[in-house]
Amino acid sequence: MKITKREVQFILKRRQALAQDEMEIKKKIADFFSNNPNPPDKDVHAFAENLGIDEHKFEEVIYSLLGSFFGQGRSKDFDGEYDADELKRGVEVEKEHTDCDIIAERIAKDHLAELKDYYTKLSTMEKEAGIDE
Repeated sequence: MKITKREVQFILKRRQALAQDEMEIKKKIADFFSNNPNPPDKDVHAFAENLGIDEHKFEEVIYSLLGSFFGQGRSKDFDGEYDADELKRGVEVEKEHTDCDIIAERIAKDHLAELKDYYTKLSTMEKEAGIDE
């Protein structure tokens, strides 16, 4: 069976629309969790229902967001060692983004995998700029 050029264009446009829809869902999920950091499961399901999304599909998107965060980053393939003091400092600094130690540590490790004294340099830069830590 041969697919026409028109059918290929339709399929590509449909895939693009689906990808855009998924990005919109991800944005809504991010907003939802920004405003509800620890929602009970019933609220997550109710939110999915309000969006008209199957709760299982909604959970798949949530899992893909988590997988994207934890499955990427410079620390993922880092085979060196982290300086304990830099890592401790990094976790404290990154808590400005989260109240989860696991996520804060992951962010810190990503930075330290890139630059072993990242937080020392960040502190120096902030002091020079007159920014309090």
